[in-house]
Amino acid sequence: MQWSYALFTIAFAYLVRKIIFDISEGCRCLPDDPCWPSPEQWWALSKTIGGGGLQALRPAGHSCVGPDSSEEACRKIQANFHNTTWRVLNPATVQVVDWEHSRSKQQSCPVPLEGINPDGSCYQGRVARYSAMVSSVDEVQSVVRFAADHRLRVSIRNTGHDLAGRSTAPDAIQIHTAGLKGIKRVTNFYPTVPDGSHAEPQGPAVTVGAGVLTGELYDAGAADGYTVVGGSCSTVGVAGGWMQGGGYGIMSPLYGLGVDNVLEFDLVTAMGALVTANQYHNKDLFWAVRGGGGGTFGVVTSVTFRTHPDPPVSHAKLVVQSNSGPDTDFWNAVQEVLFTVPTWADRGIASLSFALPVGPGSGSMLSIELYGVNQTTETLLSDLPQRLGHTGLSVHHEVSHFPRLSSYLATPRGLEMAGVGILLTSRLVSKGLLESLQGPRQIIDTLSRLDYGPGDMVSLEGGLSRDPDWHRYGVVETELRHVVGPALEKLEGGTMGTYGGIPFAYESDIARLFWGSNYPRLRTIKRQWDPSDLFLTRLGVGSEDWNADGNCPIRSSRWGLLRLAIAKAWSVIEWE
Repeated sequence: MQWSYALFTIAFAYLVRKIIFDISEGCRCLPDDPCWPSPEQWWALSKTIGGGGLQALRPAGHSCVGPDSSEEACRKIQANFHNTTWRVLNPATVQVVDWEHSRSKQQSCPVPLEGINPDGSCYQGRVARYSAMVSSVDEVQSVVRFAADHRLRVSIRNTGHDLAGRSTAPDAIQIHTAGLKGIKRVTNFYPTVPDGSHAEPQGPAVTVGAGVLTGELYDAGAADGYTVVGGSCSTVGVAGGWMQGGGYGIMSPLYGLGVDNVLEFDLVTAMGALVTANQYHNKDLFWAVRGGGGGTFGVVTSVTFRTHPDPPVSHAKLVVQSNSGPDTDFWNAVQEVLFTVPTWADRGIASLSFALPVGPGSGSMLSIELYGVNQTTETLLSDLPQRLGHTGLSVHHEVSHFPRLSSYLATPRGLEMAGVGILLTSRLVSKGLLESLQGPRQIIDTLSRLDYGPGDMVSLEGGLSRDPDWHRYGVVETELRHVVGPALEKLEGGTMGTYGGIPFAYESDIARLFWGSNYPRLRTIKRQWDPSDLFLTRLGVGSEDWNADGNCPIRSSRWGLLRLAIAKAWSVIEWE
């Protein structure tokens, strides 16, 4: 027995050492590596995927740039460039075009504003090499096992709405979940429990496939008399990064975040197994996925959400304009809004506001949208228009009433912004700061000292052109990293974090800012369910152990490298 144990230990140690050498040399398997799957192996994988099948990807600009460009094909790309629905369905694109480019290599394949560029160069950038349009759990499992066996980089893409490039990865195989449809409502949901256990009924709920869009779920609710906590963008997938990152929506002041309304979900693990997680079963995974970030712990294939009654709703929009730019009157108007935010939250009214300090013609604009259930015009607006008018600025407001919340949510609002470049930063502020005597003034003093250019918003969004200006991008990043971010950080002494749905894309302190004291537990659960980091995203749990592209472990991260080797060695022993 002792000899057998000793031989096993030596063999295991040798295998770990060999795999560490292999990993340190090859990292993820890349297209030019001998380990990259052969055409026959890719073909075999494609045979396991129905529907959209397996597709070799080239950037959208490939139809417009280089020797293979085509005027007819390029015109279609140019016509749809800002069409969010087209981008949802096109696996080679995302909504924020920054993340189709490779900043580390300064490579891209930009779509010309008009015509074609046959003499130009089209680089793959961060666009995946292959996309698997999955339409069943079995297909997801096939792709996951294939990627694990061949040590491939994996990206999980739902609708491509992420602001930090978490649904793209260079030289990856993409799991495109848009084909996982299905909406099923029940009047009393019973969670899945281990054998011999008992679960209490959870009330009315709806189970949705990972590919169901927010607008599709709202439409179903409008037809069936219920509503759910969802976002304001109709083409965002409700089960993807929105939910897994927290899930703020216009009903959150009444019913909490999206994750607070999740009762259960199904997920394919890094080993290719399908598991169910809820408050009774796989409780650690249930806790981690609800806020731990999308694309990190596995492929979520379906989610069950709590449903809510469908009450009447009112929507108000106020626009405040100044012809003098961001002067004292303008910032006083912003301060009036900040004074009112805690009151709205206490009354279950959701608010969405942004300020444009330097707009067209050097004027300034403040926009406020309010959403309230069972509100009248008077109770929704109160005296806010009068208080804003006392600043001396132009104030316009309008209020609309809808008999049911679902009918408002399902109302078409035109095409949402897509095919744009965005780089931003954000910080949460506490209700205590907003309610304090000097809190709103402190926030205004901070915001008013920042240097604004045309198009910059207090929501801190900035734009980029189709053809990336790498120098300008670096200037904006530096400004956000070293000026704007630290200024916001000082508001509450660095005690507040940021919402992962609107992050600074190059944040270096993700553990503290996104998850705080929860991060060690998230790391532990990540290691338990995905020890080889098959599922890895930018700014995700465990991403600090990998280089910027996520294809090689950082050499100084010995634990990460050892953990990867042990996981691989153990899988070899299990299979053999």
